[in-house]
Amino acid sequence: MAPTDSQLRMEFLDFTARDRQLLQALRPLLETHVATVVDVFYEHLLEFPDTAQLLRERTTVDHLKRVQRDYLMRITDGAFDEDYFADRIRIGQTHERVGLSSRWYLLAYSLYFKLLAPEIWKHYAANPEVAGETLLALQKAFMLDASLAMEAYIASDRYRHLRQLESIVNDSADVIFLLDNEGRYRAWNRAAERIFGWGTEEILGKPLSVIFPPELLDAGEMERIDENINRSGHYHFESVRMAKDGRRIPVEITVSLLRDPQGTPLGRSAILRDITERKHTEEEKLRSERLAVIGAMSAKLAHEIRNPLSSIKLNIDLVGDEIKTLSRDNDAVAGEARGLLHSLDSEVRRIQRVTEDYLQFARMPKSRREIVLVNQVLEDGLTFMKSLFDATGIIVHTEFDESLPPVQADEGQLWQAILNLVRNALEAMPGGGTLTVRTGRTATHAVITVSDTGKGMTKDEMAQMYKPFFSTKTGGTGLGLPLTQQVVTEHGARIHCESVPRQGTTFTIELPLT
Repeated sequence: MAPTDSQLRMEFLDFTARDRQLLQALRPLLETHVATVVDVFYEHLLEFPDTAQLLRERTTVDHLKRVQRDYLMRITDGAFDEDYFADRIRIGQTHERVGLSSRWYLLAYSLYFKLLAPEIWKHYAANPEVAGETLLALQKAFMLDASLAMEAYIASDRYRHLRQLESIVNDSADVIFLLDNEGRYRAWNRAAERIFGWGTEEILGKPLSVIFPPELLDAGEMERIDENINRSGHYHFESVRMAKDGRRIPVEITVSLLRDPQGTPLGRSAILRDITERKHTEEEKLRSERLAVIGAMSAKLAHEIRNPLSSIKLNIDLVGDEIKTLSRDNDAVAGEARGLLHSLDSEVRRIQRVTEDYLQFARMPKSRREIVLVNQVLEDGLTFMKSLFDATGIIVHTEFDESLPPVQADEGQLWQAILNLVRNALEAMPGGGTLTVRTGRTATHAVITVSDTGKGMTKDEMAQMYKPFFSTKTGGTGLGLPLTQQVVTEHGARIHCESVPRQGTTFTIELPLT
C-alpha cells in the first residue's frame, strides 16, 4: 500500500515513537503554563497594528485564546493522525479568511518555543539529555504544523485569486475565450454565449473556425493572425465574426499567445468586443457628413434651376395662348403643337417638383412647436385630398381615437411627414386599393398608423428606405421618407415600418404626449 501524505511528512521529519512519548510526557508541565504562554502570545500580537485591528472584540480574543490553548494541549496527545492534519489545515484557512498574515502565525511557533524552552530545561534540570530530546520533538511538531498551515494558506490564497480571475472573465462585457495549441476552444465566457449564441457545452472542443465567415477563411485571415502572433506574441485588429444563427457581428479583437512558466506555448487567449453600435455611429456620422455636402450642393443647384424653370413655365403658358390664336386657321397643326406643349409642361412641372423636394430637404426649418390636435390635422389633410383619392380609385378608411390628447408639434411639418407616407401609399396602389389611417395612444405617446394594401417592400428595400435618393419608383427623388424621418426625429418621436411583399405596408409614428 502506498504511504499516505501524513506518513510521508512524518518520515521526512524523522518523527519517531520516542518523540510521541516525550510530547505526551510534557502534558503536565504544559497544563501548568499554557494560560501564561497564550496570554504572552496575545500581548505580543497587540504590538502590531494589523493584528491589533483584528483583536478588538472581547469575543474574538476569548476565541483566539481558547483555540491556542487547545492547539498546544493537543500536541501533547502525540496523535498526529489524519484528523490532526485536517484540523491544522482548517486553522491555516481560518487565518487566511480573517486576514491574518502568514508571518504572524508562523511567528507564533517561534514565540511558543521561546516561552516553553526555559520551562522544559527547568523541568528536566536533572536530566538534560531528556530535555534536549523533548525540545527537538517539540520543534518537529511545530515544523509540521507550520508547513501544514502555510500550505493551507497558500492553497486558499490561490483559490481566492483563481475565483477572482474566473469572476473577471465570466462577468466581462467583452467576449473572452481560450484556445489550445490545436486551435480548439477550451474556455468560453458568458458574454461569448450571449453575443454568439453558442453555449459553453456546445462550443468547447470545436475548432476556432466555427465563428469565422466563410469568405474570411477563404481570404486567409486565420493564416494572417498566425503570422502576426508568431512574430510579436499578440495581434490587435478589427474584423467580422459569425453568430450561431448566421448573423455577422463586427468585432474588435486582441489575440495573445499563452505560455507556461518555462515559455512553452499553451494556446491562445482572445478578447472580442462587439462594435456594432460603434460602426453604426461611424456610418451615421459619415452619412450625415455626406448629406450635409449633398444638401448644400442640392440647395445651390435647385436654387440655380428654380428661376430659369419659372421663366420657361411662363413662356410655355404664353406659347399656349398663341397656339389658341393660331388654331383658328389650322386646327390640326395647332392640336399637334398643343400635345408637344403639354409634354413640355409636364416635364417642367416634374423638374419643379424635384427642385422643391431638394430645397425642402436641404433647408427644412427648425420646427415651431405648438399645441396640435392630431385627429384634426389628419381629417383636414385627408379631406383636402378627397378628389385625388376618388380619381385614383383609393378607398380611405379612418379610425380616430377621440380620447387622444393634444401633442406639441409643428403642424405643417407633421402633416408634410404624413403626406409623404400617404403619397407613397397611393403610388404603391396604382390600380386602386384601401388606405387606412388610424390614431391611438399608449401611456406616453400618441400613435399614428398609415396602412395600404399595395405591393409592399422587400427586406432589402426596407433596409434602404430612409437613405436619401433611394427610390423604387421611376422618377422618384428618394427624399420623401428621409424627410419624414427627419421631421419625426426633430419632434423626439419614433417611426417604424412593417411591410409584406404583395400585401401592403404599415408605417407607425409615435409622438410624445404633451
